Amino acid sequence: MKRDHVRIACKSICLMAMVALLIFASPALADVSYDSSINFYKDGAYDSIESDGTDDSHVSYQSFSGGVGTGWSLVNGESFGFTHGYADAANLKQGVYAQIISSPNNNHFSDARISTEATNRLTVLPGTSGLAEGDTTILTLKIRVDGSMHTEATSYPGKSWAHAEMDAGLTVRDFAIQIDTGEGMWTPRQASFGASCELESYDVSFPHWGYNYSSNWDKSWSYDSNIDAGSSYRISDEVSYLGESFHYQEGLSFDTGEITLIFEAIVGHTLDFESNMYLYVDASNNAMSYADFGNTFAFDVTAANGVALQWQVVPEPATVLLLGAAGLFLRRKR
Repeated sequence: MKRDHVRIACKSICLMAMVALLIFASPALADVSYDSSINFYKDGAYDSIESDGTDDSHVSYQSFSGGVGTGWSLVNGESFGFTHGYADAANLKQGVYAQIISSPNNNHFSDARISTEATNRLTVLPGTSGLAEGDTTILTLKIRVDGSMHTEATSYPGKSWAHAEMDAGLTVRDFAIQIDTGEGMWTPRQASFGASCELESYDVSFPHWGYNYSSNWDKSWSYDSNIDAGSSYRISDEVSYLGESFHYQEGLSFDTGEITLIFEAIVGHTLDFESNMYLYVDASNNAMSYADFGNTFAFDVTAANGVALQWQVVPEPATVLLLGAAGLFLRRKR
């Protein structure tokens, strides 16, 4: 009997150790959501696909028309759309992809849109720094967005149009800081980042404009923090051509490089991180556009001088099930 009690106790300890390891290994509190829509022309009528949802840790999804993955054919006069994306707030990363293809005789406007949002939270702890709660410390935030865009269209008589745009942003706030503005309470940003780009190619009226094809490119990003005035970057470019019935395509890359933001945080306080990413593409007539930001928008946060950063954790569903199984195991053995 004693041996049985010892055996049961050892198994119970092992189970509880496994549960503890799983709890501590659980990903950070990570709320994500997505929203996707595609409007395309098929069988003589418009059709639309929409999807949205949320997940408490990770989401991966796609929407499509035309049988993606099983082979598809695009009939002249129709259009095709595709979106894909993911948001992994636990690992501080998200990405999106969108594409629209329009056949030569499709003079209807077709588009695709996809957006993701992610939130996470960490608490700044003294760690081994010797700082007390209420003291200020310095945190370093590194962030990067990179991807590519492509548009192509045909000039007269195609009357083509292709367009793509991307927006991404991140904010860090300490909601324990409340400032009375006289019209309500306001929480300032500890750090923020924003990036955008846009590419379009289209046929224009000739001879009114003096040319019949144009392509425009614009990209920008900016960032700031509570101890840094911030910085911004922007570049624009436009090209135009005069010709007859030719196909033109433009592909450009977007890359912010690794951006470093330094900001102050209060020891003992909790910081909320909110990030978002959005793509929109459209095309008509003999045109195509896509934006590929599927391997991008990742960031990292570090502290110096022994300060500890504690991301909030919640048990995964599997962990909860294991906790229940452990309870059942103990009851059965008794």
